Amino acid sequence: MESPTRDQKRAPSGAEWERLRPDFTRLYKTENRPLPEVMKIMREQHGLWASEKMYKNKIKAWGLRKYLKEGEAKQIIEGEVPTTRRDLDLDVLKRKAERALKRKRSRKSSQPQASPQASPLASESAPTALSPAAFPDSQALVPYNQPAEMRQAFVVPSPDGFRIASVAEQFLFNLRGWTHDAFIHGDWDAMSTTRHNRGRQASRMLSSSLTAGINLFENGKQDLAWAQWGKAFAGFQNPELFKSWYYEIPMALLFEVSRVAVSGHPKLAALLLGSVKRWAHTFLDPKDSRHALFSIFGDLQVDQLQDLYKRAARSMYDGLETRIDKRNKLLYEVRLNRALDLLWYDSETDLTEWLPQISEVDAVSPGLSVYFLLLQAYRLVSQDQYEQAEDICSQVQRRLSILKETPGSIDLWRVGLAYRRLGRAQYSKGRFAEARRSFNTALKYVQNNNELSKSVLIEICQRQQSMANMMQDTEDVFFWTQMLQSLEQDTKAHVIEEIDDVHKGGDGIGTEGERLPGKKRRISPPSRSSTPARRGTW
Repeated sequence: MESPTRDQKRAPSGAEWERLRPDFTRLYKTENRPLPEVMKIMREQHGLWASEKMYKNKIKAWGLRKYLKEGEAKQIIEGEVPTTRRDLDLDVLKRKAERALKRKRSRKSSQPQASPQASPLASESAPTALSPAAFPDSQALVPYNQPAEMRQAFVVPSPDGFRIASVAEQFLFNLRGWTHDAFIHGDWDAMSTTRHNRGRQASRMLSSSLTAGINLFENGKQDLAWAQWGKAFAGFQNPELFKSWYYEIPMALLFEVSRVAVSGHPKLAALLLGSVKRWAHTFLDPKDSRHALFSIFGDLQVDQLQDLYKRAARSMYDGLETRIDKRNKLLYEVRLNRALDLLWYDSETDLTEWLPQISEVDAVSPGLSVYFLLLQAYRLVSQDQYEQAEDICSQVQRRLSILKETPGSIDLWRVGLAYRRLGRAQYSKGRFAEARRSFNTALKYVQNNNELSKSVLIEICQRQQSMANMMQDTEDVFFWTQMLQSLEQDTKAHVIEEIDDVHKGGDGIGTEGERLPGKKRRISPPSRSSTPARRGTW
């Protein structure tokens, strides 16, 4: 090999490095050549003689490092992006992190295992007993060197070393923070059942008003639709709206706003996102994880909601799965609700990871099995397997007759909504006889909930009226028309009365959006020093 001259033996100056920096960057990064090969080319073609250590120092100084450290790769997979990598596309960076971890595992598996033979030190004869005299007293401090494997066991990244790649990423981080606090402080025992029910009722009311508005708008009832949407916006003046730690609130809110956008009302969806943010700034303490989560709703883009929902569904479930027992009923509730929402986006979507076996659900909660069975019937109808769907419905009726003997074992409102969903599928397939039966069953179960049922009943009457017309059932046409007119009149009068009451009580709702009342009492964050009585229950 050619030996360097005397001048070449000296370290290259900073100017020389900068002059050759573009050539080195091209070879090392763009053409992805290994460092020894690049050193050879730089030496032979550009006359740059430098040691490998010098090159590595320049790679670090210029930010040209090609490979990720194991800790960095794991953090990128989990969604944290180092600031030194901010110029790369997130998807490209994640693929690079996956390759880095794969290489690391491959190297570890190829390394020879430690020999079980005894250490040479162990073969030396040791004294059978050690007297205190063998160790003279000493006041000297002996330094302790922590073993390398212990130092690598826990890697805590500095928050300053990472950045949030996008608003969507920030939303996922905030959702995980909310999930953790809900686990720590959201223990719903006998003392907190009322708060839990308030949260569930508020979530259902918002969903009901938005859904009713969409259905009414699609059926040409624009005035009634805006009345229902006005009712939804009026709810943002309620300081208790999202205060509860009810596990469905964040995901249900994200889904409902997304559904409004997908249904053809993106401007309305944008107004809803802004209303959620203003509600959080008005009623929540800035130090509260709920404030962080609901505030960021206002920064989301309408066209990203559907994709974000799918990511958030997986993220929230992963957060719950690592905090509560795997047989906890809550996990099955979450899987059911996520499956239903994903089916709304795409009736052919793969739900393998969300749907457990019915026998598995039975072992946790027989009541939950009814909802999973009705979901299974819905999917069978979508796949044109009508006889199998009818068999499932027969199973559901037998189970319901048993469960209704035990008060509180079944949520009749949810059963009614499940039958309505099944009726929609049957209606879309032209299976009107089955659809009429499903909608009638839904009506039986939802009509007792006065606050929520009217919007659902209006949809049921509209569907029944339409099918009766197509089947030339004159008596049913007359019956459903009369019921529909009565419900629409009652609903319009009731909603307008509610909104008028809100206007009299303070700032009201405009035609293009809503104005929240002045700043009210903030909700303080939960005390982190308290310990829940039963940590695993929600």
